Amino acid sequence: MLIKFWGVHGSLPRPGRSTLKYGGNTACVEVRCGKTLIILDAGTGIRELGEELMRRQEGSNRNPDRIVGHIFFSHLHWDHVQGFPFFDPVFKRGNEFHLYGSGDLDRAVYQVLKSHMSPPNFPVKLEDLPASLDFHHLIPGDQLSIDGVTVVVGKLNHPGGSCGYRLEYQGSSLVYASDTEQVDGMDRTVADLARDADVLIHDSMFAPDQYLGLWDDIPRQSWGHSTWESAIEVARAARVKRLILFHHGNDDTVVEAIEKSAQEIFPATAAAYEGLELEF
Repeated sequence: MLIKFWGVHGSLPRPGRSTLKYGGNTACVEVRCGKTLIILDAGTGIRELGEELMRRQEGSNRNPDRIVGHIFFSHLHWDHVQGFPFFDPVFKRGNEFHLYGSGDLDRAVYQVLKSHMSPPNFPVKLEDLPASLDFHHLIPGDQLSIDGVTVVVGKLNHPGGSCGYRLEYQGSSLVYASDTEQVDGMDRTVADLARDADVLIHDSMFAPDQYLGLWDDIPRQSWGHSTWESAIEVARAARVKRLILFHHGNDDTVVEAIEKSAQEIFPATAAAYEGLELEF
């Protein structure tokens, strides 16, 4: 299993000098299981992933294989869907994508993308994209198999609903838990989803004092996001081998401090950055 991070920031894109180290694109993670392509969320990071996929396709040979991919949406807030209209592979006939999201979210994936890609928002309609698109509705507890990859759908705690995903392939396991918050103690649902995983990608948007509103008198409870302390609590309870802090909500200076503090308590921790690759 190979993972590459293309977008790691949360809530809105934040490109610029303050995010040069970790990156300012919103959520998008590429997962390769053998030849199977799985994409977790379609934030602005998916644009650069799409460009790379097209380069790989065009450079493969004179008769390149079509791109087939599976895009899993955690939920449908802007920062997790806003890159899809700029994802180059869906503009090429012959490519095929399956799009998955929970049916109990605010609206279905098809409806949200159709709205985003309708006038006056965007010049190309969803139904006019040349690639083949198939939409799949999921509910927490579902389990599906894609080319030997097992995908388990979990429920996260986030306004409007959010899904976590556990991917298992040839003995390796990855859990993606972006946009989730622990409200009344450690979230056993997420810990169960992440049980004994090789890698847990977990929301860590806020520093603890920031979460409580001690920085600026703006408490962030009930916003649906976690602190690095909460992420470590889940990682320890689940006995994961490696924790990746994700969905950053601060500039590089703060994320660096968060990463350092987390590593002092749970050494097998790293803050996700654009371009980070993990293979296991």
